[in-house]
Amino acid sequence: MSKYVVLVTGGSGFLGQHVVKHLQLYGDSVKEIRVLDKVPYEQKLEFEAKQSILSYTGSITDRALVQQACRGVDIVLHIASMIDWSLFPNRKILHEVNILGTQTIIEACREENVPYLIYCGSSGIFAGPEESRGGTETTVKHPSTLYFDAYAYSKLTAQETVISANGTTLSNGKQLRTIAILPLPMYGELDYMAIPLSIRPFKGKTYPLVGRMTAILQYSYVGNTAMMFVKAAESIPNNPALGGHFFFAADDTPPDTLPGVMKPFLDLVGSRPSTWYIPYWFTMFMMFLFYCLLYIVRLFKPVNLPNLHFTFGSIAFFKYNLLCYLRQSQDIARIRTNL
Repeated sequence: MSKYVVLVTGGSGFLGQHVVKHLQLYGDSVKEIRVLDKVPYEQKLEFEAKQSILSYTGSITDRALVQQACRGVDIVLHIASMIDWSLFPNRKILHEVNILGTQTIIEACREENVPYLIYCGSSGIFAGPEESRGGTETTVKHPSTLYFDAYAYSKLTAQETVISANGTTLSNGKQLRTIAILPLPMYGELDYMAIPLSIRPFKGKTYPLVGRMTAILQYSYVGNTAMMFVKAAESIPNNPALGGHFFFAADDTPPDTLPGVMKPFLDLVGSRPSTWYIPYWFTMFMMFLFYCLLYIVRLFKPVNLPNLHFTFGSIAFFKYNLLCYLRQSQDIARIRTNL
């Protein structure tokens, strides 16, 4: 496949904007770029675009729209998803968008003879009470409990659906090849959640530690993650063996404790990690009481906190996983040289 047409779902979002940028700058074989998002595509990153973007506005749950966007496409980069880390997540919407929406994408690929589908998963599907010491694609196990609750379950189900679709038959009799790329927590331009939400409340103040925070984790730069999608799109047509696998999108950002990861960003806002820490058990106990209080209030009035479930999960994850960053294995590294 010399020149190809690519569809990026969620191309207006944080990662999606970077994927479109890298397709423009480094996708030498890209003939046409399409974006499907609930908001019209508008370039938000500074770069010189080589070609215009064909934008489709709507939901990935809209079967007719998805099929129209996939018509004539060679590769779908499915990045769109619903992210809900709230204390009381909307399970219905998570199911509709992340699971049923992904099924709609797969069905459209089959009907419109799109041979390659690259899915954006989440490393959050491995965040649980069990330790993951230098976990790799070939060794990491799914935890008994997912700390990030409904969101993680929806992403896990969607990923399994994509992987199981590998090798299925298109309407023209050819086979669909699918892979999943799992970004680690990301930092970079247009990030409005992970880093900003963590440092904004502590501008000019002390950043408190919960527990000793000795767990090691790894972030990755969003541009490097985006480039992995571009390289995967270039590689999978020439290497069908990539199909049916998932890959962590790790880069050379050094693994560190959470205070270590956050320090450069805290320095920018005049903050610094505390030399003391709040006992883990006390924090979780107070948060549990707060959860119970809000649960009662919800019986009389709708109330929610947008990121408290993420906080619950993060604290528990950092507490129990003493060495929890994910990195590629040597076996996978040999495969990924083709990416």
